[in-house]
Amino acid sequence: MKTMVKACLLGLFISLPVMLFAQQKDSVWLQCPLTDAMVVPPPKNVIHYDEPDLCIVLVSKPDTTVKACITGKVTNVEQTDDGKWDVVFYYKDYYFWYSGLSKVIVRRNDVIKVGQAVGYIGRGDKMEMLLYKFETQLDPVRFLDCKTILTKE
Repeated sequence: MKTMVKACLLGLFISLPVMLFAQQKDSVWLQCPLTDAMVVPPPKNVIHYDEPDLCIVLVSKPDTTVKACITGKVTNVEQTDDGKWDVVFYYKDYYFWYSGLSKVIVRRNDVIKVGQAVGYIGRGDKMEMLLYKFETQLDPVRFLDCKTILTKE
């Protein structure tokens, strides 16, 4: 009886971390929107009690082409008040929002492939990327496959 209880407890201790890890792992993989990118701090919230946005702000001096991080469909292309462009596209339940583009080469309802050019930023300009699953904001850094080339400024 003791050996059976020990075996059950051992099985529980082995399988529990595996189950928890499998639940936390999301199945979306994202390619870097910029080549040889550098991470810069995100903008500060004006109202201090607001939750900070989960976003990543990228700068790339040698490469100004902004690429799709995943295959998806463009849902919105809009010019902001400061003359920059926002592009929103989705894949399954995930929505990706690029902002700060100086020129856009996609239109609403376009199907884009991973690595395809979406638009351009000026040399040294900042591009902001936000990620949502339905209406829940996620940290895009957790899903980007370019962590080895991303360096903090």
